[in-house]
Amino acid sequence: KSMNYPLIITGAGASYDLLTRSEFPHTDIDLDYWVPPLTNQLFKPQFESIINKYQEIDDLTSYIRAKLRTNNSNNTFETILTKQFSESTLKNSDFYKSFMSLLFYLSDLFNTITQKYYRQHNNYKALKRIIEQTSKKAIFVNFNYDLLLEKSIGKDQVEYIDDYIKEPFPIIKIHGAFNWYWARVVDAWGENKKTSYELSLNVAQGLLSPETKKERWELLINKKLTNPRQLSSHGINSINAYSYHPAIALPIVNKNNFVCPTKHVDYFKSQLRQVDRIIIVGWKAADEFIRNLLTIELKMRSIPIAFIGKENMNNIVESLDLEIQENITLKNDKGFSNFISSDEAEKFLS
Repeated sequence: KSMNYPLIITGAGASYDLLTRSEFPHTDIDLDYWVPPLTNQLFKPQFESIINKYQEIDDLTSYIRAKLRTNNSNNTFETILTKQFSESTLKNSDFYKSFMSLLFYLSDLFNTITQKYYRQHNNYKALKRIIEQTSKKAIFVNFNYDLLLEKSIGKDQVEYIDDYIKEPFPIIKIHGAFNWYWARVVDAWGENKKTSYELSLNVAQGLLSPETKKERWELLINKKLTNPRQLSSHGINSINAYSYHPAIALPIVNKNNFVCPTKHVDYFKSQLRQVDRIIIVGWKAADEFIRNLLTIELKMRSIPIAFIGKENMNNIVESLDLEIQENITLKNDKGFSNFISSDEAEKFLS
């Protein structure tokens, strides 16, 4: 009998519900302060010290906060930012700078959250234990910029991007990670004193335009947990230098909005044919790309899905493609912690 092969898809809700606060000392105030945000909370007051480092997002932050104050359920961080990105930049190309600055802010924020929030005892660790008892392997699709999953399963020290897809727990990082950077060669004449932040802001439109060709860029992991704002450019010779900018996807609604290498996507497609059960944790299923891949696969065969969420969970399920809805055999609207602590996880995985 072949072993089970689960696909586990994790979104912001999985990081948010990573651990149970009461299991840690009340003096551990970082756990209250640095809870990983859901998307609408990316500009939470707690993060003001990081927000203030990036003056170029001041207007954008103010605008998004103002729009989110209304009770209009159509206004989400993603929808507001998507509209801004597609419309405001047409009227004023200087606005591209605020979006580039936002990428650096997000990189900084999730670097800080990963360092300050991670604890050795958490739900990913418990899930890993259950997987090792039932199926020995699993493939993860992870939408989060943080490295909380990677740290929990021993993949946070990888040197190269392709190490992410090594077994027994390959991870497909659809939107990249805070320590993923694009390296591109720039003309070093007079530029070598500038930080990568300044260099990236100067050509933000060219770097963020959907038409931009990335063939000459290199995707790297930055293992020094440096402040992205201070990241220097790196001289190659007297003529050229490397400049770095975060390889993470803007939180906008766009079916091609992913930075995951093509090799990883192809690997995922090849593995998807062997997957025999799917667990979705805290993912709003807004990513059209992965949803389409799942729908195509589910049209060909029936795979049981466990859908784990909290807020607006029924609305999310109702918005899913019929093929996905019909395969949901387990719904848990009490979140990741509840799924792990009940017997549901063991039963579903075995």
